[in-house]
Amino acid sequence: MQSVAMLATWGLDVEEVRQHVYDAPHPRERERWHALWLFGQGWSQVQIAQALGHDAHTIGTWLEAFRQQGPVGLQFVAHGGAPPSSAQRNKPP
Repeated sequence: MQSVAMLATWGLDVEEVRQHVYDAPHPRERERWHALWLFGQGWSQVQIAQALGHDAHTIGTWLEAFRQQGPVGLQFVAHGGAPPSSAQRNKPP
């Protein structure tokens, strides 16, 4: 199975991935591990996307990040949010 081989490349099995679902420090990261766990169970990207309420392309991006980078690829990194609106930028102090 392709998914099991991908996990094994990074020294993980399906049960260890399941534990990451519970242990990940951020909800978005837990969701990514959940997607990987479902993939390890034989679910397709489309099935995972439907179950988690995401686009299949997003799921594919997460799986590819894991394939290339391992667990680091699933980490959530906050980017600081959207820039302030022009009205806020032009407001006098």
